[in-house]
Amino acid sequence: MTSEPLLSLVIPAYNEAKNLRRGILQQVADYLSSQGYPSEVLIVDDGSGDETASLAEEFVSGHPSFSVLRSEHRGKALTVQRGMLAARGRYVLFLDLDLSTPLDYIEPVLTLLDQGWDIVIASRDAKGGARLATPLHRRLMAKVFSLLVRLLLLPGIHDSQCGFKAFRCEVSQDLFNSLRVFQPRSGQVKGPRVTAFDVELLLLARRRGYTIKEVPVLWRHVETKRVNPLLDSYRMFREVLTVWWNDRRGLYARPR
Repeated sequence: MTSEPLLSLVIPAYNEAKNLRRGILQQVADYLSSQGYPSEVLIVDDGSGDETASLAEEFVSGHPSFSVLRSEHRGKALTVQRGMLAARGRYVLFLDLDLSTPLDYIEPVLTLLDQGWDIVIASRDAKGGARLATPLHRRLMAKVFSLLVRLLLLPGIHDSQCGFKAFRCEVSQDLFNSLRVFQPRSGQVKGPRVTAFDVELLLLARRRGYTIKEVPVLWRHVETKRVNPLLDSYRMFREVLTVWWNDRRGLYARPR
């Protein structure tokens, strides 16, 4: 593609062969083909240990607006970061490959970006949103984490962690180039490496004066072995404290 797309979709993928075999990418292609604007889709493979990369590349061979970026396994934060920095669209949106947030929410998000918002994020906990089919223990853990984030860093943000966030391209480039906790480091990580990078991203956005709009969504829980509730919660709690300490020292108040 030579012209600038209106929309770039960034889809991180780690051991997603099962979802790919269910035709998820075809659903994305069908949805975008029904819209009247140019788009691109970047599938960023996070060093998967299964057939994720090869299945994605097989699909991409017949869909010129799709591409695959292969990476070493570094975790979701750096996988999303790589895709967002490679995106060329006027608007850039990252979403989870399981489509737990339906594609139909893309159009309301684009409308808000057209109206002048810098960042639009999906929210399962704002009025009108819901977490469908979510186990009780996961809902409770999410409530505790969300409360902690609101008290320490992001008052007024109901849901910092939903994996469906859209940005103006220049805003995305600024923020993803300026993360401090979630930076590329040498060596691979083990496991899916779910992180709280969204918290640092949104805090940085607020400190730089970008406008953020939450959109309530009906999000459906998809069971996965890629999430370890106890280990991931402990790791994310530590990361939130690190972001809080960085903020206390004023590290997000000025350009790097």
